[in-house]
Amino acid sequence: MSSSDQVAADWQRDHEVPALSVAVLRHGVLLHAAGYGSASAESAYQTASLGKHFTAALALLLCASGELPGLDVSLTHILPELPPHWNGITLRHLLSHTAGIPAAGYDSLDFSADYTDAEITRAIASGGPLRFTPGTRWEYSNAGYVVAGLVIGRVTGAFYGDLMRDRIFVPLGMTSAGVTPAGASPGYCRDGASLIPAPFVSPTLNRLADGGLTLSVLDLARWEAAMCGEWGHRVSEMFEETRLNSGLGCSYGLGWSLRATPRGRVAEHDGGWQGFSTAMVRYLDEGLSAAVLANVEDADAPGLAHALTTLT
Repeated sequence: MSSSDQVAADWQRDHEVPALSVAVLRHGVLLHAAGYGSASAESAYQTASLGKHFTAALALLLCASGELPGLDVSLTHILPELPPHWNGITLRHLLSHTAGIPAAGYDSLDFSADYTDAEITRAIASGGPLRFTPGTRWEYSNAGYVVAGLVIGRVTGAFYGDLMRDRIFVPLGMTSAGVTPAGASPGYCRDGASLIPAPFVSPTLNRLADGGLTLSVLDLARWEAAMCGEWGHRVSEMFEETRLNSGLGCSYGLGWSLRATPRGRVAEHDGGWQGFSTAMVRYLDEGLSAAVLANVEDADAPGLAHALTTLT
């Protein structure tokens, strides 16, 4: 058993995770991919917020093709349901968590109920005043990414998930990737010493652009290979630190957290949603990356992903 295998197998046992899949790459070349427990490397999981960077990548592709007006255009004319005092919010603000959209409106939704896109937009808009002037602060926002997906749909007339399939998943051979379907494999939450299925989330709220994707670690490996190659230049802006209006950085690009470490620059994101824990880390200067997908919500997927990059 390789060191990566041993670490992942020990982690799966110690964290009592029914299904775990991991992949490790160097400069886009797959070094190790495997599943543990009931999983294989081909097993598909909901990605939760790890999927945010795919929304950001799609937005960059659509801006480059002219199908979106650009990252820095105000969106209130695109979604007139948004309050007038939200004027000035741009796609860049949404994708970098610098828009200031309050969480209250999104959090007011009944996650077991179905909604139309217009109803979701109105609910988010009902959340009250912006938390801050767009571009002046950083604050993580699921609602912002939901709005980004709705903007993409409104401008293009197409569901963002279909656009992702056509512009990213199919061209890159990501065969298991797609918006989370109804009846997808369940994730689990802890109830004391027991695991129970995660609470039901309606299909219309399980397909939003803040994390409604399902895929495998092999598809994340294909994605990493593309980002390390010529294709990656098309979405490289994701890894440029966003600057606030003051000129200060906010340690976030577009869909990726960014930081400096003794090992060089790191881009990473994790997710926890409906019984899944996910993470992807990219040591940009070393060329090492790892992806971890697990089907228990409170598992430390980021910790395992970082550990796996130390074993090559």
